[in-house]
Amino acid sequence: MDFFDKYKFASDNPDEFGIDIKAFQKPKILDESHLSNLLSHSIRITNDILPKVTKSINTVFKRLKIENQFNFFVTSDTYQANAACSLMSISSKPDIILTSKLIDLLNEKELEFVVGHEVAHYIYQHALYPNHQNEENRNLKLNILNLSRAAEISADRIGFLACGSLESSLRANLKLASGLSDKHLNFKFTAYLDQLRELEILGKSESQLWSTHPSFLIRMQALIWFSMTKEYHEFFETKKKGSYKISEIDKKIENSLKKIIGNEIDISNKEIFDRALLWGSLNLYLSDKKFSKTEQELFIKRFGKEKARKAISLLKVSNQGMLEKKVETSFAEASILLKTDKAALVSELKKIGKNMEGNKVKKLEVLSRLLSFLGYDKPIN
Repeated sequence: MDFFDKYKFASDNPDEFGIDIKAFQKPKILDESHLSNLLSHSIRITNDILPKVTKSINTVFKRLKIENQFNFFVTSDTYQANAACSLMSISSKPDIILTSKLIDLLNEKELEFVVGHEVAHYIYQHALYPNHQNEENRNLKLNILNLSRAAEISADRIGFLACGSLESSLRANLKLASGLSDKHLNFKFTAYLDQLRELEILGKSESQLWSTHPSFLIRMQALIWFSMTKEYHEFFETKKKGSYKISEIDKKIENSLKKIIGNEIDISNKEIFDRALLWGSLNLYLSDKKFSKTEQELFIKRFGKEKARKAISLLKVSNQGMLEKKVETSFAEASILLKTDKAALVSELKKIGKNMEGNKVKKLEVLSRLLSFLGYDKPIN
């Protein structure tokens, strides 16, 4: 397992969207226009100009044991404490830009956390992830936003490892959440995290559901949990075992996120899955133009009396074209499900087809067609 993959948040999985990060290749012709703009309007961070910032940057790469292949710049912004990485830059080097407000706000250790966070975005190639703003389907948008929030959890963990301090990681988050410096803040993290309990009591937050980033409250809680893992203690060679495995922490974070964003995404995915399975199954049963009593009983057993009888009643007053329309519509929806859900749908359809009566060749033809809607082009046995 790759060093950084070991610490990646489980939900930060682009494979669910059919994205193969390792297959991506940079174009042969490099575009240097972005670098030209930075050189014109920002200051490149060097030891001669910004020695303290340079020291923090060098510490990050030393601690993560990777080579610094980045361009670092500071740009004038006295209002926003922010950092950005060009991620999948097609210039000769990826660029990380820090605002002047950010550098003024954070001390050297806190800055290491932010630099490590931005470096992680590049290492994990988060720029290749889909953008929810480019999609019209509500369910797909919500799934993409889930992936975006998960990417931030992954990047925070590498930021934590890069600065080597839980307190500095939490301090950086509290400063970024408030925009306030040491002059005003008393770093009582438990007092701030009390807001998370209040937020959970209030229930689903629409703003968090549509946010690309998790709340700073969730992110700080996730870092505290991460500091309790076996993997964390192995990295820092503390000789402690840790209270959790990182996989256990991932589940705790998922549950914490759901308390804030609600279950709409899970419910929506399940509804799409169930519709496709129902109409796909009916299509399979009717592949030989017959629907025996035994098959009807199996259909009712699988989908429940109410849903099954509604579907059967609709067929009685309609024609074959209606069924085809229902199949096409439901599978068009299902085609944008996560890879895991589509694989589960395929598995269920195969099980149902296996237990059916009638012509096996016709069943296989229908099953192959259904699977082609989901992007599966291989022959079905």
